[in-house]
Amino acid sequence: MGTAGSAVWEGFTRITPADVFSVEAGAGWQSAAGLKAQARAYTDLVENRSRGTNEPPPIWTNPITEDCVLGDRGNAFLLRAPPGNYELYVVCGTSEAMRSQFFDFTVQVGAQQQRVQFEGGYQFRSLRFRARVTNEPLTITFSPRSKWVVNAILAWTATDAARVQKEIIAPFEEWTFRMPPAEWAKWQEEPEPASGPMPPVSEADRQRGFVLYSRPYLECVYPHTKPRAEDLNPSLRLFATPGESEPMNFVVHPLRDLTGVKVTVRAVGPVPADRIDIRHVRFIQARPNYTVRFRYRVVPDILEHFDALDLKAGENARFWLTAHLPDDAPAGTYSGKITFTCSGGTAQVPVTLRILPFKLRDDPGKLFGIYYRHPYDLIAGADDEVSREYFRRKADLEHADMVAHGTRNAVLSSGGAPADAQGNFKFNWELLAEKIALWRKHGFQGPIVMGIGTDGVYGKYMGERYGSHLRGVKDPPAEFGRELTAMVKAIETERQKRGWPEFLYYPVDEPGTEAAAVNFMVKVLQACRAAGVRTYLTADPTHEQFDPLRPYVDVWCTQPFAPDRETILADTKARRVEYWCYPNHVNGENDHTPVAGARMTYGFGFWRSGFRTLIPWIYSASTGDPLNYLDGYTMDFFNRREPDGTPLPVAMWEAYREGYDDYRYIYTLEQMIAEAKQSAKGGARSAALAAERELNFVWNAIRVQPKYKHDGLWSPEELDVYRWLVARQILAVREALAK
Repeated sequence: MGTAGSAVWEGFTRITPADVFSVEAGAGWQSAAGLKAQARAYTDLVENRSRGTNEPPPIWTNPITEDCVLGDRGNAFLLRAPPGNYELYVVCGTSEAMRSQFFDFTVQVGAQQQRVQFEGGYQFRSLRFRARVTNEPLTITFSPRSKWVVNAILAWTATDAARVQKEIIAPFEEWTFRMPPAEWAKWQEEPEPASGPMPPVSEADRQRGFVLYSRPYLECVYPHTKPRAEDLNPSLRLFATPGESEPMNFVVHPLRDLTGVKVTVRAVGPVPADRIDIRHVRFIQARPNYTVRFRYRVVPDILEHFDALDLKAGENARFWLTAHLPDDAPAGTYSGKITFTCSGGTAQVPVTLRILPFKLRDDPGKLFGIYYRHPYDLIAGADDEVSREYFRRKADLEHADMVAHGTRNAVLSSGGAPADAQGNFKFNWELLAEKIALWRKHGFQGPIVMGIGTDGVYGKYMGERYGSHLRGVKDPPAEFGRELTAMVKAIETERQKRGWPEFLYYPVDEPGTEAAAVNFMVKVLQACRAAGVRTYLTADPTHEQFDPLRPYVDVWCTQPFAPDRETILADTKARRVEYWCYPNHVNGENDHTPVAGARMTYGFGFWRSGFRTLIPWIYSASTGDPLNYLDGYTMDFFNRREPDGTPLPVAMWEAYREGYDDYRYIYTLEQMIAEAKQSAKGGARSAALAAERELNFVWNAIRVQPKYKHDGLWSPEELDVYRWLVARQILAVREALAK
């Protein structure tokens, strides 16, 4: 279904918006009103001028997915067929970007209805129905809440079922949800990490058809990871403070196919069942790094909700539960059980939760932020209220999700074009005001890293844009610098007038180390500074090529924890400069498996580093289909979304929160030590000194690294032990202060 000139899958019939049903035609639309066709084929590499490369397209299309028909009102497709029972396969999606469109519609065949929801293009949904045809045409009804879209409709009888599945549906789905056969042939799967032999299986496990075990949540469990003997039939033990969230998990290794899998949990002490989130860890094909091509791994990734599952023999299923403790949860030790049921039987996992009698404190001197593609930027391009409301709701949910994971800062952009002929700038201040209002609603903290339109001003004077990392940049005239200063002054004037938090001006992302790029950045940073503001630069200050920039940089934001702590403290003391870190090694530049590295980065590593802020890139990024990590130039990475826009976390995001909590345990103890040292009680001062010695022990145990990823980390068990050492000292100091 699409245009008059787009490709048609062999054996299918072309349908355009003009094809209205008639008895003679035998197939067509109930009405042509409001119908529109799109076509966009991606069958070859595409040029990226910014990077100077030819790259894979966002998705690979085929004759079904390269085109579609869209509608903004109710309609139906009618098909005459001989009486009998039919199966139907309906494909819905678009190969256009359509970033500002949220599709929300219902497809109905007879009494069967299926709701379809997805944001933007580059993705497809396949629906199956059963229908009985009598003397009336087979009718497929499309009812939009916003818009509907369809690529193809396939109907067949039982006698053709095996052939249709083998010759049409299976090849189509492999092409659409993975990639074309010729491209797929170039890719090689990397093996899973070795996990040793399977331990002896008990007769009871053989009878029920599965083995149940647990590993620390920081350890990745792959489809065929084998349990160790000590992992079997676990009891889960955890400790937490009021208001804290704490993960736990168990793994089912099916010995045969299992159906009807469900996981339930009852209240654990003061933590009600509805405050214990239950998810299943989805395995996904991912690249080893985000720009790698032709190599992939099957890795644990998305943590998704489920009602019931079917499990394949020999493939692990991990269940990830998070207990969200109430703010007023009373201290004590509580017991509970998780129940796993399936066609083979039932198993229970005991849970012991110790709730500690104190709340964690936040360090006002540290900032946890993130790069962010703001849904509000898509509202202006949406032409229906359902889509606009979707983006508002999505932004609100994502901000709440950030706060729940310890993140209270996000990078923003001012937008705007170069000055007009009269020297005036036009900015969408109301859009920025709405973003900052959402900041304030969720208790975000400044300063705000504010991207500005440096490339637009450069293009105005040079007649071309520079490329990625300032590739091909040339020396601009003095007028460029003066206009950039004027732009920053205009933004800063509005900021002050509206009482917004401080902006850190972010003129260029990741400039290269070439002389032309550095010389350009000197002029850019000088121009920003001339407006009386602070500047922000994503570059590694340990690279000597950036030495000329030092006098003009107020905030260095660098990927690793570099320079070292001593250098940072000395530089911070000598002049007003800050060091922030965007640790992409535990965000975008991996296959989502450095879970332990993420926790170490966010907690003990951050404490030891001397950096003020963690601000990784990015909360969520997608190139093509957001659930196909192999299409496009880069892998899609970090958090995903449910069909209605609700955040869908990956395990690394949960590890961010656990590292953030590690840091809060440390900071809480540091504050209590300081309070106890000022106490008139001798016991409190003694407890403070003992706690300080223990904290120094933890400090010295950290194996300091610029990047905490896979190697040289504490084991997951050690991380929990060190957190407990800190918690135990909080209890001791707290008790001494109370005497």
